[in-house]
Amino acid sequence: MKKVATVGRRLALVAALASGAFLLSTGLGLAVAADATVGVEAAAQDDEKKKRKAEKKAAARAAKEQKRLEKQRRQRGRTVRAVVVPSEPAPASEPAAAPAPEPAVAATPVSTPEPAPAPKAEPARVPAAEPTAASVLEPVRTAEPAPAPRPTRTPASAPAPRDYELSERIRVAEVLLDVLVTDRRGNVIEGLGAEDFVVLHDGEEQEVTSASFYGGPSELAATGEGATSRTDRYFILMFHDQRMQAPQLAGPQMDNARWLKRWIEEELQPNDQVAVFAYQARLKVYLDFSRDRDEILAAVDAASRGKKDIERWVTRSDPEFDPNSPSLFVNLPVEKELARRSRKLQEALELVGEAAAGIAGRKNLIMFSLGFGEIGQFGSYTPDPRYYPQMREALNAGNVAVYTIDTMGSRRRSIASASLNDSLSHISNETGGHYYGNFTNILSPMRQVAEENQGYYLVSFRSEYEAGTQGYRGIKVKVRDGKYKVRSRTGFRYGESAGP
Repeated sequence: MKKVATVGRRLALVAALASGAFLLSTGLGLAVAADATVGVEAAAQDDEKKKRKAEKKAAARAAKEQKRLEKQRRQRGRTVRAVVVPSEPAPASEPAAAPAPEPAVAATPVSTPEPAPAPKAEPARVPAAEPTAASVLEPVRTAEPAPAPRPTRTPASAPAPRDYELSERIRVAEVLLDVLVTDRRGNVIEGLGAEDFVVLHDGEEQEVTSASFYGGPSELAATGEGATSRTDRYFILMFHDQRMQAPQLAGPQMDNARWLKRWIEEELQPNDQVAVFAYQARLKVYLDFSRDRDEILAAVDAASRGKKDIERWVTRSDPEFDPNSPSLFVNLPVEKELARRSRKLQEALELVGEAAAGIAGRKNLIMFSLGFGEIGQFGSYTPDPRYYPQMREALNAGNVAVYTIDTMGSRRRSIASASLNDSLSHISNETGGHYYGNFTNILSPMRQVAEENQGYYLVSFRSEYEAGTQGYRGIKVKVRDGKYKVRSRTGFRYGESAGP
């Protein structure tokens, strides 16, 4: 009986083990099947995500391409409208034959397709021809003959920028910009046309309509008589007299004046126009633009010594004064008004920029200074927001490039003055000039300034803005050939703030 019971227990145990093994294998199989199902579902979800992501990328690319095409069509339409919209009557000198009728933009519905733009005329490369207000700023008329060369390139006033209304919302401003182009050795590059320049605003390329070169050794020395073309260079010499704050500057300032007079006597070109200013608690005026070397030397001597400035109305009332010579004085306030409006150096420079706006071409303001403004808590210079933006805008609007020369030169050792020098470098970079801070005497930087200003380009470009708005826009200018160095101002005013 015991044996039977033992055998029975063993059989029951075997049956239980077999049943457990069966249940275990079944559970594992179900788990594996569940895992496989989950894996399949996850793979399907990943494929679906990848598919949706690919579709989104394709849609984004298509939208971007569509936006680019619409922008091109819009730009073509604006260019055409800017050409056919001029509201002024045709000059009397145009041919008597009636031109082909132009479509009136105001009567054209928005849905009407734009006419194809007229073929561009070849850019004028006649060095003896000066772009006048009509030839530079008015819309291009390919049917008209090119203007005849003029005997000189010394306009007494700058051509006024004009706006062309495209619609009730958008206006197009014509902007003139002076640009220096040199190679890496500082040699002036000639022969470039409008197609070689790129003007960018917020990364968008603006329409460059013309580019004319002015200068060269032959034009700087020419008399302008007969058919000879003449180009004037404009230099504004300005002493920032800081001897009251730092008496040790008296010696270096006198040395700078001595070397400057040597440069005037030996290296000034026949057609160089020079004006002389100083700043000491207010703007002081010593000489308007003049080619007379004796007058220039006397004004430099008086300005460097801090003498009383001249009574300007006496000079301007002289009947023998050259009527073709441009003037800064006529656009500057006088006496107490001048003192009230130039209590800060930045305000004085703003006045100079506004006074120079009526003179066509590039003006080079050469300022001898240790620096201006205040040094911050951490020993760094920060532009004063109360005065700096207005000064920068006025200088750029007047096409005034500021070349700053450290009064101390290589003798400067103070950390404080080094920080103030940042102000000089800052304003030079923003106006297309240059800062010189390490030299034995100022004859070296003066020669460099004169050398790189032997020729420059006047570049005309179009910029759009909302009707009824005004302000200041930053720009960047470059040439398509990347091996050249370009120096120009970094912004311009638009709207009513741009002036007449």
